[in-house]
Amino acid sequence: MNLTKFASAFALLTLLATTGASAQSLEAIDKAEQAVIAAWNATPLAFRKTLFVDNVQGFGVYQARADAVFKNGDQLIVYAEPVGYAWKDNGDGTYTFGFNVDLLLKTSKGEIVGGQENFQKLELTSRSLNREFILTLTLSIDGAPVGDYVVEYRTRDINGTKSAVISLPFTVTE
Repeated sequence: MNLTKFASAFALLTLLATTGASAQSLEAIDKAEQAVIAAWNATPLAFRKTLFVDNVQGFGVYQARADAVFKNGDQLIVYAEPVGYAWKDNGDGTYTFGFNVDLLLKTSKGEIVGGQENFQKLELTSRSLNREFILTLTLSIDGAPVGDYVVEYRTRDINGTKSAVISLPFTVTE
């Protein structure tokens, strides 16, 4: 090991020894949490992840679909991790948050072939300001002609004016 690598390793070990997790307090964690919530509230509604999945068991616990090719009768299951949504303080120690979701189905050229306003409402009441929240949106494909499409979900925060669109291309085969 050369002297520079040794000095870097020594500095890192010294830093870890003096500022490790044992040096933290709940007060420091709460202060950091408040800063994260302030940044969250200032963030536009967006999605950290959006993808087709085969199944979902929870936040970050899903089986990603190998491709975006579906047959008639299949279900399109979309997994999405939103950020920047608002919480409503219910005044009883709980907070409510969630989304109204509109559906739009288009051809790959942008022609609208179907849709539904208020396709789904996802809402949760919790005693915490949860930031690990998922949208699982399921659409059955029945009777669609073979071709390339785009599914769009317009998501609207139920506690504010923020909105965002999930847009995923897919193909229907025989």
